[in-house]
Amino acid sequence: MKIILILILFLLIPFLSNCGLFYEFESESSKEQNTYIAEEAEDELHRVSEVIDGDTVILSNGDRIRFLGINTPENGMYFYIESKEVLEAMILGEDVALEKDISDYDLYGRKLRYVFLNDIFVNLEMVKRGFANIYTYPPDVKYAEDILAAERYARENNLGLWELSEFDDIYIEIFYDAPGNDNENINGEYIVLENTGSSILNMAGWTIKDSGTNIYVFGAGRLYPGSKITLFSGKGTDDEDILYWNSHRPVWNNDFDTLYLRDADGLLMNIYNYD
Repeated sequence: MKIILILILFLLIPFLSNCGLFYEFESESSKEQNTYIAEEAEDELHRVSEVIDGDTVILSNGDRIRFLGINTPENGMYFYIESKEVLEAMILGEDVALEKDISDYDLYGRKLRYVFLNDIFVNLEMVKRGFANIYTYPPDVKYAEDILAAERYARENNLGLWELSEFDDIYIEIFYDAPGNDNENINGEYIVLENTGSSILNMAGWTIKDSGTNIYVFGAGRLYPGSKITLFSGKGTDDEDILYWNSHRPVWNNDFDTLYLRDADGLLMNIYNYD
């Protein structure tokens, strides 16, 4: 009965919130998913007793599970509540199967797992519906291609996190590989934002985020047409066109990462990928 109610909820939510909740992912891996789960998932099913946020849950045995391959908004950020609530609707109180990749635990002692509810790949579902972005990190890349394809779908359809801002006249350059040792030259990595439009833009409340959990929030400031702002990762004193993240460590990976620029309402202004 509960599965039926969840399916009904999934059908209703798009009309209630315009979030585009549905399941029709048809990559080659997903077509073979049922057989693969039976062979590779842990034998024992585990009941989800609490949902912490959109990518972390607690099981009835007390284990904390961090979903592999994805990242969802942190508390207080755009779409945090929505991502948590949809995960609750999907798996809270349900028995789920878990699958390990290479790593067993993260730095916080949470188990790193792929999560399946019957034949639904929950990690992928969160990305496909626009409630999470891809966050695959070697060596845990087993489903990287499927999750990336799911994110492309969400982005192409402006679902959830990918709803676009009306302010899109921003050009981004990112210098992610600082000369020398990154940890000794944090300001050697920096971002340049340019207003390529014809309107003055109020930057207050804008955010820049990487594919992980590093977030910079802009204070009061204006970006005039044709002007540029440089944001250094390290410490310093802000000026009119120079800002500092004040991070104590490098923000950007040297091999691959993604920059998300959002307006004060959390809507996506621009995205910058590199690998």
